Amino acid sequence: MGYSMTLNGRKRQRPEVEETTQTTIEDVGIGSTQTSKKPRIEERRSLFVRSLPTDVTNKTLADFFSQHFPVKHAVVVVDQKTQESKGYGFVTLADADDAAAAKDTLDRAEWDGRRIRIDLAEPRKRNPTDTVVDVTPSKRNREEARKPPKLIVRNLPWSVKTSEQLSHIFKSYGKVKFADLPQSKGKLRGFGFVTIRGKQNAEKALVGVNGKEIDGRTLAVDWAVDKTTWEQQQEKEQGSGEHEESLNGDDSEKKAANSDDASSDGDKNPPAEQDDELNADLENFMKSHMQNMEDEDEQEGEDEDDETEREVIKQMSSNKTADNSSTIFIRNLPFTTTDVQLKGFFSHFGGVRYARVVIDKITEKPAGTGFVCFAREFDAKTCIKEAPRQNPPAIGLKSSLLMDENADPTGKYTLGGRLLQVAQAVNKTEAASLADNSLAKRREKDKRKLYLLSEGAIGHGSPLFNLLSPPEIQMRHASAAQRKKLIQSNPSLHVSLTRLALRNIPRNIGSKELKELARKAVVGFATDVKEGLRQPLSKEENARDGKNAKELERQRKLRKKGIVRQAKVVFESNQGSKVDEKSGAGKSRGYGFIEYTSHHWALMGLRYLNGHQLQDESGRKQRLVVEFSIENVNVVQRRRAAEEKSSQTFQELNKAKLQLSKDSRKGKAQWQQTVKRLTNGNERARLEDNSGDEPKLDKADETKQRLIARKRLMRKKKAKTRSTN
Repeated sequence: MGYSMTLNGRKRQRPEVEETTQTTIEDVGIGSTQTSKKPRIEERRSLFVRSLPTDVTNKTLADFFSQHFPVKHAVVVVDQKTQESKGYGFVTLADADDAAAAKDTLDRAEWDGRRIRIDLAEPRKRNPTDTVVDVTPSKRNREEARKPPKLIVRNLPWSVKTSEQLSHIFKSYGKVKFADLPQSKGKLRGFGFVTIRGKQNAEKALVGVNGKEIDGRTLAVDWAVDKTTWEQQQEKEQGSGEHEESLNGDDSEKKAANSDDASSDGDKNPPAEQDDELNADLENFMKSHMQNMEDEDEQEGEDEDDETEREVIKQMSSNKTADNSSTIFIRNLPFTTTDVQLKGFFSHFGGVRYARVVIDKITEKPAGTGFVCFAREFDAKTCIKEAPRQNPPAIGLKSSLLMDENADPTGKYTLGGRLLQVAQAVNKTEAASLADNSLAKRREKDKRKLYLLSEGAIGHGSPLFNLLSPPEIQMRHASAAQRKKLIQSNPSLHVSLTRLALRNIPRNIGSKELKELARKAVVGFATDVKEGLRQPLSKEENARDGKNAKELERQRKLRKKGIVRQAKVVFESNQGSKVDEKSGAGKSRGYGFIEYTSHHWALMGLRYLNGHQLQDESGRKQRLVVEFSIENVNVVQRRRAAEEKSSQTFQELNKAKLQLSKDSRKGKAQWQQTVKRLTNGNERARLEDNSGDEPKLDKADETKQRLIARKRLMRKKKAKTRSTN
């Protein structure tokens, strides 16, 4: 549907960065330039728009305003019976400045032959005697009682990184309607909020989770209160205490109070014939929808809401802008680039609505990428189409992203001496899929599996790092440096997918105990995932075993083999040389190896055992250092060749056993001769010790052999008797 506008004056130029609703941009971690996603009623950033054309929809209303300002939500109020537009609606912009500018700029603008009227959707002043809208204390109490109870959870471990993990801890006590982990500059603050349906369920959760220990930290759970109440409690208990949690997390209670104040909204000059109906819609919008944006969970389970309120909320929540057709993604940006510079640089391609430089959440510095949203889709397509294409470098040469005059002769895509890479922005799902595919391709090219070197490292920000003793930290640093040096010095070395190297093993643990520990580690990892204490393996990590992983796993179960192929603790003699553990003459060196049947079992075992605390005979506690083992590819190939040869040897021996069993007269001598021909000394000794591998004689031959042995014994006795006489 087309529309035209007649505007008085130019659009306001805003130097600051506008907020966007593009899904991809919100999810990449824009730091300092991103405004809060929770709107506030007092900012007056919602507009009441009337005199709309009859065929206007939510999308066209959003498109109309998004030509000039970033739009958060837009809805056209429709009749419940006829589903036709009532001629008015609501638009929520990014901030109060945009709302005021939109009112001044677009009020009385012409749209399909009608001049629309725009007013700020603000609380309407009413007389105290107006009993229809006035919120009495009793009504406030009822509304407070209907609010879902909210809990605050303090002292959370840093392993709880997402709201889903936080919800998982409480879901056994009732339906979790909302969970939130406040952040500051991209970093978690160590506490969170959980809203559970039902007062009784919340009380059970408070009692059950309070004092529960997760990853070495004891959780503290309490009722969440509003800011004023919290400050009063702090003054009574400890004077002027620290209250950063209340300032950031307990806003929902304060916002609920604000929504009560805003429950009696209205418009300024509605048509006379629609006054009552319009007032009701506006009240529902300000009371219900704005509160919904602040605390979305409070809208669930409210059976008392009328039909108009639910319809407005439904229309508003389903109209988020998710079209990225006019947005481009830029790589190789100079790290000194700002939002204003980026917007000005791309303005020569066409009108730019906003530009954002991506901020890394961890370092809080520019990540070298950004987004630019054009006013027109045509300008974005043109910018992408005219961008220089990079040719793949020749074999043995490395590509450069620095300025190339031949690649960009006009200089339109060169900023700060760096050649920019431009691509179409995608939504969150596609971006995640592309990232996974790119990561998988890079790791496929890494034949030495060097990306596994970082598995087992414990960063300074991890809660487990604070539990390590100084010698253990030093041991880990020395191990990482040694492994890095080995890999760099010998190209024949690679990281094993299934074999783990363990250090700092207590001296009282042998190979048998280590194998049992390896089995329990996989079970423990799965249990932690089920309880929400750990993240499960990703799709990419599970796919490393290859396409035939399921078939190999099925065959393993059919053969009734365990998931641990080998567990070995290295022993030494008193002179310091390696000895076999079975000899019983050595002592443990404190390190060993575990080999699993597949990579995903090994990864689960590593993540559970790494940092796992064990106790030696004297009661001293120490934590394991677990890493993927470094192996020599030549040694691995020789080992595989020996295993294949051994397998073939056993197959031939089995055939020989069958043949000898048919002709038992050849007996044991023929069997020993066959073993000597097919095996070396070590295998021969092992086979000769195993009497079960020898061909068994039938009963007649066994009886004959016993009779012969008895006759020989009788002859010896007779000869001895004669000699004595």
